[in-house]
Amino acid sequence: MGCYNRLISTIEGKEVENESLVNLPNWLPLSFRIRGGSWFSIDNVEILRYEQELNLKHAVLERRIHFRDSESRQTKLVERRFISMSQPNLMCLQLELEACNWSGLLEVRSALDGRVQNNNVERYAPFNKQHLKTLLVQRIGEDSLELNCCTLQSRVEIALAGRTRLRQSNRSLPLQRETDADENSITGYLSMEIESGAVIQIEKIAALFTSQDKAIANCREAARKAIDEAGDFSNLYKNHCKAWEQLWEYCKLDTNPAEQLPYFRLHMFQILQNISRHTTELDVGIPPSGWQGEEYHGHIFWDELFIFPFLAYRFPTTARAMLLYRYRRLDAARKMAREAGYKGAMFPWRSASTGREETPLLQYNLYSGHWMQDDTYLQHHIGAIIAYSIANYVEVTNDQLFLAEYGAEMMLEIARFWASKASYNSSRGRYEILGVVGPDEHHTRYPSALPATDSVSRDKSAGINNNTYTNVMAAWTLCQAGRLYEHLPEKRRQELTRLLDIGEHEPDLWDKVRKNMHLPVLEDGTLEQFEGFSQLSSFDHQQFRQHYGNKRIDWVLEAKGDAVVRYKVAKQADTSLLLYLFSPAELSEIVQEMGYTLSTDDLKKTIKQQIGYTANESSLSRIVFAGALAHLDSEASWKFFKEAQYIDLSPKEDNDSSEGIHLGAMGGTLGVLQHHYLGIEITSGTFMINPALPKGLEWVKLSLQFHGVNIECEVSRSRLTLRSREEEAETIKVGHKNHVKELAAGATVIFHTQEENNEQR
Repeated sequence: MGCYNRLISTIEGKEVENESLVNLPNWLPLSFRIRGGSWFSIDNVEILRYEQELNLKHAVLERRIHFRDSESRQTKLVERRFISMSQPNLMCLQLELEACNWSGLLEVRSALDGRVQNNNVERYAPFNKQHLKTLLVQRIGEDSLELNCCTLQSRVEIALAGRTRLRQSNRSLPLQRETDADENSITGYLSMEIESGAVIQIEKIAALFTSQDKAIANCREAARKAIDEAGDFSNLYKNHCKAWEQLWEYCKLDTNPAEQLPYFRLHMFQILQNISRHTTELDVGIPPSGWQGEEYHGHIFWDELFIFPFLAYRFPTTARAMLLYRYRRLDAARKMAREAGYKGAMFPWRSASTGREETPLLQYNLYSGHWMQDDTYLQHHIGAIIAYSIANYVEVTNDQLFLAEYGAEMMLEIARFWASKASYNSSRGRYEILGVVGPDEHHTRYPSALPATDSVSRDKSAGINNNTYTNVMAAWTLCQAGRLYEHLPEKRRQELTRLLDIGEHEPDLWDKVRKNMHLPVLEDGTLEQFEGFSQLSSFDHQQFRQHYGNKRIDWVLEAKGDAVVRYKVAKQADTSLLLYLFSPAELSEIVQEMGYTLSTDDLKKTIKQQIGYTANESSLSRIVFAGALAHLDSEASWKFFKEAQYIDLSPKEDNDSSEGIHLGAMGGTLGVLQHHYLGIEITSGTFMINPALPKGLEWVKLSLQFHGVNIECEVSRSRLTLRSREEEAETIKVGHKNHVKELAAGATVIFHTQEENNEQR
């Protein structure tokens, strides 16, 4: 996990360097054949019965197949596989085979394959994709194989060992074994005679270690030792289930109607598969597709925005580790800011191993065969999201030590970047942020600044001005940094002042910039996505979809000699993100401090306009609109929410998971439930809950942590019940609207949502 490698490709006559998350050697190859026939393939047999099940509770994938081969032999096959949550370096696969009407020789083929490339994303085809070099393949002991390799540039060594055994009635069986190997793979062959009606378990246990792993002397030695000491499939499965039971204990969730539960639990499951206590000690962030997909080369964007709240309220140590990934790259962000002429820290839009900007210069258009310049590196709003996650983590956990040692330094440096990035417009008497890209990646520059067709370098004409989302988030960050600086313990404030060389008047500048930040407000009171967006040409979404279906708008237009930047069409939700992050009251307060007034009607019209011109070509769009509308239009919010739940599941969606799951959208559904529909937020150290349940939810029950206290929340339309789940815990403050009460250890607080009284017992 977190294994990256850089490769150089020649694009348009230029050398382009890309860092990618590397696909590791394949441990899965396992097959069988009967009486010297063909090796089993589901495509070459008659399927009499087929079932496939993903067991979310125990995190195991199971397939049950009853088939008949070309010789009329019937076989029942049950395949089970899982990655151990109790021993994360172990991977387990079992084939349970029943000979229904035949007897004879059964041969098993089990391999470790190092011929693996990053070759699953079509638009990356022109790039070099061979990241691994095999160092060693050999048999170890009687029943195990090993394959060692390393990444070509980063020189990460990877050791894979696999053990294959046949069992019957929990007893090992005598076998004949042979081994075959070439330069990049090794295969073991096992054979034995079986009788009709026999049930045989073929167990393959694999161990994978890298030179980046902790508490090992040598990854090859560690893999061998793990395989040697690993129990059988049954025992490993029991321990794996126990580990998952412990995880689910922190993620209790129930709701009515119950039909929503499978989606919530699937999304929790996918997050926990990727981010758990096992990643806490690893130096990793959160890629958009988790650790399974090749999409975006496995780079780290801003998806923590959508996943982080789920983690902070249940697994605070893991959430803390995600922030430390950013802190370790703070110096790289400082370097980027300096080189661009700014102060503080300018975090990259796409990060990987070192924290440098990984956004490629070009992206390949599959429709035209052309290379298109990529200016999305100008999404500097990533820094504000890091600041937002820091603030959220500290509010939820009260981890003041983290804030003092790590969080404050990042927050202050991000604020210093925004203060230096903002330029004063004397004619307006306001500060502006110019030459950026907002969340909508279809608008990376103005039509008058389209790049030359042969351009392969970044130029100063890229970017748009005064993106509303960016400007508000910059102002919010400056406000938070100013308050933080003022309330830091005196000793730590002095230390950071010296360390960061913060000038005497800098905090005053932060306050001045954020109070005088420009917002592009239109005559009707709505917020313009960015300055000049309303002057672009209209775009007919319906006509486009009739002609081109779900094809990418920017690629289609470029292939026609046009450009998406000319039109009022957004790839994904942009300005509406502000109402995903903040309640209408909070957002109104933020912009009021900037010198603007926004009514509820203005916010409704702003979102309605944005929905009208958004193409929803990002899996995050619908979840953002669901959250933004939760307190403004419950029915519309629920419609977007249900659509977002189907991502990666519905065949009607173009957002399939072939290149990787959409982990951010999954985290977002849990975020909308938790923070918008249940209305959970932290205000002045108090756990506040002000629900806005849509008609589709009658009641919700879930567990979470606040300031180290485990809380069980039950929310219905008539009352709220908060229980402290432990007999020994700190007393915390909880509230609903204007009522605030203390929740003691083992106690229960009830708020009546339709009355003004509440009680504690």
